Parts: sequence; structure tokens; C-alpha cells
Amino acid sequence: MHTEASELKIVEIVQTLASCDAVDDVVRVLARATRAHVGADGTTVVMRDGDHARYLEEDAIGDLWKGHAFPIEDCISGWAMQRNMQVVVPDIREDPRIPLAVYDPTFVRSLVMTPIECAGEVVGALGAYWAQVRTPTEIECRTLQAIADSAALALVNVRLLAEIRTDERNRERFLDGLAHELGALVGPLRTSLHAQRHSKDAVVLRRADEVITRQLADTSRLIDRLRDGSTLLSGKDQASLWPIDLAEPLARAIAARREDARRAEVRIEFATPTTPLPVLGDEHRLAQAFGHVLDNSLRFTPPGGRVSVAAAVVGACVVADIEDTGVGISADVLPRLFEPFYRPEEEPQSSTSGLGLGLSLVSRIARMHGGNANIHSTGAGQGTRVTVRIPLLDLREAAPLPARRHAGSA
Repeated sequence: MHTEASELKIVEIVQTLASCDAVDDVVRVLARATRAHVGADGTTVVMRDGDHARYLEEDAIGDLWKGHAFPIEDCISGWAMQRNMQVVVPDIREDPRIPLAVYDPTFVRSLVMTPIECAGEVVGALGAYWAQVRTPTEIECRTLQAIADSAALALVNVRLLAEIRTDERNRERFLDGLAHELGALVGPLRTSLHAQRHSKDAVVLRRADEVITRQLADTSRLIDRLRDGSTLLSGKDQASLWPIDLAEPLARAIAARREDARRAEVRIEFATPTTPLPVLGDEHRLAQAFGHVLDNSLRFTPPGGRVSVAAAVVGACVVADIEDTGVGISADVLPRLFEPFYRPEEEPQSSTSGLGLGLSLVSRIARMHGGNANIHSTGAGQGTRVTVRIPLLDLREAAPLPARRHAGSA
């Protein structure tokens, strides 16, 4: 192939790949364009999937392995990916790395396997195959490498587009949630103010005053949540860490939600620890973190349900568990729940709106204390458990803990 024409064709392939906005599009274009350009009898696109090589796409004169996955140690694509090295096999029957039992049913007699390196990580491979024994030319090998590099750029582009779209979607859902929360606050305020202006009934006026007081308090809490979210997620906040008993912020968070639990007809049970839970912590921030978890549990637990709170020393950490009997969480959603502004696409109709900030703040506060937070659910209807771990404080090196106050059930 004439060098100038070849270069123009590669530019065309690069441009086509760059226009793809999904992985499926990238692998389809990659397989077809590569085969046409190098004159191969077949091409495959392989992606690494843990310890397996998964054959996602192919374009060939006969069936190859599309839809199949092989242990990465047992295939030539795995060999290329593990070593980040292009592999040239002029005759598959002369190369001990080739699993002939897999290749015998196919037309393949020679091949070139080229790794695809994406952002410093080998994520896949591009295979080119011929039906006869042959040694690919240096230009063919360099061309395949150039196309594989273009595919890597396309995959990076697809990943960035997906992140941008996710951010935009989460931002839109955050704004929708904020609008919902503001509407829930303003609506009763407007009604109550109207009643105060136009009614002379003492009972109506008293109820209106109660509603206004409650809604203003909720508005203040919403503003605090937004301010705290901005401060914590921007990394501008610094925790004031002192020797404390972790039972104290847990008790504060529970006490602050007794009325919410009563209205939701959900019981909060706190198994008061029998021994101190010493940590180096910011009691205000930890109470915030536990409060966010409790808010979520109350949102997603139907009337008559239960939220169980417990804490204990486990190894080198103090571990707090907040477990509810609520609607549960599907496995595909769990890994994303600590992302800022993320809310599941489908939430129970009975739940109130949220901002998608709570769990991201829980994770941030736990990390500020040198700990971590995780969430577990076995699926829909199975409830949820959030676990917060904070390093245990060695009392021999710390000031005495303040006397503990006790909290009951709500």
C-alpha cells in the first residue's frame, strides 16, 4: 500500500474513532476499519476483564470467538496484554503460546496481536489474522500499532464523555432535588402565612404558627446542609480533633431525629455501648455524618420499620453500624452511592426527594478522621447497613474522655 495513501487512511480511521461516543461503537469501527486497512482475513477486539480476555467484536471471513472469554494466561491476547508487547506469529502451529484446540476450528494460520494501552493501563488488544502462513511486514505491524493507539485515545474520549454526562445528570438531579426540597418548605409556609392573615380562628392560627416554626427550622437545616456540603467537598474544612467517646455523636444524631422518626412511624433502636469508644474526633462533624445516614434510613424505611444503631471496638477501630429494614439497594447502584450528587435513577415513590450529598459527606468526614465508610445491602426489600470505621484512640496517650450521656430509643 502506498505510504501516503496509508497515512491518509489511518487519519480517516483516527477521525472515525474520535467521533465514537460509546465503547460498542469504538470496538465495531476498530474491527472493521482495521481489517479493511491491513487486508487481513479477520480482526478481533479483545478487552481485559479481570483475569480474563473477553472477545467483544470481530470482522472475519469465518467465525472466531466473539462473545467468548478465556483465562488471560491461556490465550495469545492475554500474553500481549500482560507484557504490553505486540506479538507476531507467522505460523500458529510453530508457536507454543497458541492454544491449537481453540484455533483449529478457525481459518487462522498466522496473526499479529497488538495491545491497547489506555491512560497507562493495558485494557485490551487488537488481533489481525490471516488464513495462510505469512510474516506480516514491518509497515503492517506499525500500522496496527498506530490503529491500536488511536483506539486507546478513542476509549479515553468515551470515558471522559461518560463522566461528563454522569456529572451533568447528577447535577440536574441535584437541582431537581433542591427544587423539590424548597417547594416542600415554601408551600406550607405560604399556606400558613395566608391563614394567619385571613383567619381569626385560634386553633387555625396556632397550627399555622407551628407549621411556620417547623418549616423555618427545616429551611435553616437545608441551608446548613448546602453550606457544609460545599465546605467539605471542596476540602476547605479542617476538623477539630479531640479525644471523644464515639457514642456521644451517635447519641446526638439520634436525639435530633426523634421527632422525624415519630412522624415516619419508624423506631430507632440504639444499643448503648457498655464500654468506652475512644477516638480522636470532631464530635460535631461525626454527629453530622451519623445524622446523614439516619436521614437516609428514615427516608427509605416504610412505616412500622426499624433502624438499629450499634457501635463497638473491633480490632484497631471503633465501628458504628446503622442498619434499617428499608427498601434496600440493588448491587449495580451500591458502588456509586458515595459519589457527590448521585441519586439512584429510580427511587421509591413514597420517599421524599434528596440532594445526593449525604453519603458523600459521610465518606468525606470518615476520611477526615482517618477512617472509612461503606454500605451494604443484599438487594431490594432487604434493608441497608452503613458502617463507619474510625481508628481507636490509645487512652494511655490521651486525655480522659468526658462523662458519657445516655440516649434511649425513638
